[in-house]
Amino acid sequence: MMEIIHSRRIRFFLLSLAGTGLTLMVLFLIGNWLFPLPVDKLHQPPSTLVLDRHGEWLRAFTAPDDAWRIPIRAKDETSPLLRTAVLTYEDRWFYHHFGINPLSIVQAAIDNIKARRVVRGGSTITMQVTRMMEPKDRTVPHKLIEMFRALQLELVYSKDEILTLYFNMAPYGGNIIGSAAAARVYFNKPQHRLSLGEAALLAAIPNSPTRLRPDLHPKNARNAREKVLSRLLKFGKISEGEFQEASSEPIPTKRHLMPFKALHMTRLLKRRFPQNARIQSTLDAEIQELSERILQAHLAPLQREGISTGAVVVMDTRSREILAMVGSYDFFDRAGAGQVNGAIAPRSPGSALKPFIYALALDRGLTTPERLLNDVPVDYSGYSPVNYDGANRGYVTARDALAHSLNVPAVNLYAQLGNDGIYSFLKRAGISTLTQSKAHYGLSLILGGCEVTLLELTTLYAGLANFGEFAPYRLIRREGNRETRGRIATPRSRLATHPNKQLLSKEACFILTEMLTEVRRPDLPACFEASINLPKVAWKTGTSYGHRDAWSVGYTPEYTIGVWVGNFDGRGVPSLVGSEVAAPILFALFNALTTPATNRWFTRPYQVRTRKVCALSGMPLSVHCPASKVDYYIPSVSANTLCSIHKQIPVDSQTGTALCSHCQIGRTYRHVVFEEWSAEIATWLKRNGFAIQPIPPHNPDCSGVVAGHGPIIRSPSKDSEYHIRAGVPLAYQKILLEASVSNRTKQIFWFVDGALIFRGDSTEPVFLTPVAGTHRLTCVDDEGRSTTRTLVIKG
Repeated sequence: MMEIIHSRRIRFFLLSLAGTGLTLMVLFLIGNWLFPLPVDKLHQPPSTLVLDRHGEWLRAFTAPDDAWRIPIRAKDETSPLLRTAVLTYEDRWFYHHFGINPLSIVQAAIDNIKARRVVRGGSTITMQVTRMMEPKDRTVPHKLIEMFRALQLELVYSKDEILTLYFNMAPYGGNIIGSAAAARVYFNKPQHRLSLGEAALLAAIPNSPTRLRPDLHPKNARNAREKVLSRLLKFGKISEGEFQEASSEPIPTKRHLMPFKALHMTRLLKRRFPQNARIQSTLDAEIQELSERILQAHLAPLQREGISTGAVVVMDTRSREILAMVGSYDFFDRAGAGQVNGAIAPRSPGSALKPFIYALALDRGLTTPERLLNDVPVDYSGYSPVNYDGANRGYVTARDALAHSLNVPAVNLYAQLGNDGIYSFLKRAGISTLTQSKAHYGLSLILGGCEVTLLELTTLYAGLANFGEFAPYRLIRREGNRETRGRIATPRSRLATHPNKQLLSKEACFILTEMLTEVRRPDLPACFEASINLPKVAWKTGTSYGHRDAWSVGYTPEYTIGVWVGNFDGRGVPSLVGSEVAAPILFALFNALTTPATNRWFTRPYQVRTRKVCALSGMPLSVHCPASKVDYYIPSVSANTLCSIHKQIPVDSQTGTALCSHCQIGRTYRHVVFEEWSAEIATWLKRNGFAIQPIPPHNPDCSGVVAGHGPIIRSPSKDSEYHIRAGVPLAYQKILLEASVSNRTKQIFWFVDGALIFRGDSTEPVFLTPVAGTHRLTCVDDEGRSTTRTLVIKG
């Protein structure tokens, strides 16, 4: 009978227990439905952290509430020593309970009753997270709420995730939230480098963040650390020797400043990615610091001349990742507007765009390095480019024209390219600052009549270094878990290209690169033995109109570097010349960055060939050319026309006159090679004293017509109108008549409306007194070839 009663009691007890458990579960589910876990409160707005490419901290920005809150994202980002210290001191059974440890709560209650005050809380780490999520006074009802929330938290998150939440939310005094920020502020190091004593201190501080702040209360902090270390020793987590060593570590007495590096770049990334807590940039902290030092060292003496600032961009040539960006001489220089980022400020590039004219010309067969280009005064509908030194050379090789940055040959090539020229190329290549139409810029575009940013210009040169493949620059290594191409947030500074556009041939880029290496370097010693180990660099400079901007951009297979020097207020300074102030900075950077392991050069594409050309014209060698030299060319692209300057002319043995095919019959003559210059430059050469071998005149008794083009009328300009100004004597309004002819031509004739007004040498100046009306102007050479132009003169 007693056994039956006992069995019934057990069954009743179990049913009651099950019923109680079921009731509590139902109540919990109802409570969970009525009062869901406020997950959003577990993730407060973080500080923004910008890292370099290797994970080194560059700069941290406070959170919107001015707190230093730098979350860790996973278990492996936490210091193992700190994890052990916190778990041992706060919650040894963390991985075994469900958010509530009843035994710990009972023991805390007993200790509090004995002490007649609160000496222990009995809270698990999970409960502490809920209290930090919803801060409340420590009362019994609030403790029950913490328990309820702890159960909710355990159902939603794993143990490692809850522990990570604790490390991210724990207060460490003042505006320091989370262990990552505390490690930086108190010890100036990342968590993974914490010592045992430092980890023990950080484990203790959250118990009373204000009272245990080491910078304000070092004695309290030392005592609290001692308790943590003692507990670690008691439970066998550390040895006696480790305990003694950790106890002797000094207590930090001040707060360290957060990292504050690469200020222009980090601010740019913060604006570009405002929602990102961590931004891993492409910068290399060492290259960034090196670039800052070199820029400041070179600019310091220039400031005495009125040159206040500069900017540097260092790019990985192959990936287009920005390794360094220095926006100004000094970020904190108010007088020089140091917070302006010179790397993304639109400025006039001067001649820095000229290489791309030559690249297009090489790509379309218009020239080769040794081919002659005209360098004589020219007029394009009223626009007359002038070389930097104000002088003309008559003719110059493409290689020398680029090396000396001559304006006239560059503009002539620009005009030859036609509609699909440099403007459309720059747009396709990603220059975003060309916001106006092509007509707005005109031919002056190539001479700096536009604006570019240093960042985009450097990227443009990287396209040459990548054999004509153009792609955007990159500012960050990843966004989330995917690779992201960096672009500047402001519309005027955003690259517009799509990745990997092949805009130039490999062959043209290689030939141009070789042309760009032959410019005299500002750092090159006169002695060859002293310069043999200096890196080979393809480079170009630019100086804007009025000496407001000085540029230098260069590249190797490893790096592409851009330098700008000037004043942000646009003030011009005579010494602001690209080759004098920007180029030395460029080569100081290349010399510092290049090592024997990286001192490589580009491999010549198979289709780049060499051939013998005329030593004078640079055109393929003819049998009449007296000397030759070697030139690069691109088969099936570069022009194959033989030299047109050296010509063999039959000369009458008796009269010394030139004979054409019509008048050679019955005459004794010999063949003589002469230099015949084209009408575009012959007259200018003769007028300016160039020694030109005279060509005998054509046999005057011959009735045959010599082949060739007629004179080129240079003045008056085509499609121009002249206006007679009232009150000004006509003698002061005369119109210059000027024509250029081949050096074979001896005389020219000017006709106005059929009436001859001049006969004589083409170098003689001719002036026409204006008469209102529309006139027919004709220039005829002594071979009967003519050119006619309409001249409009309005009264």
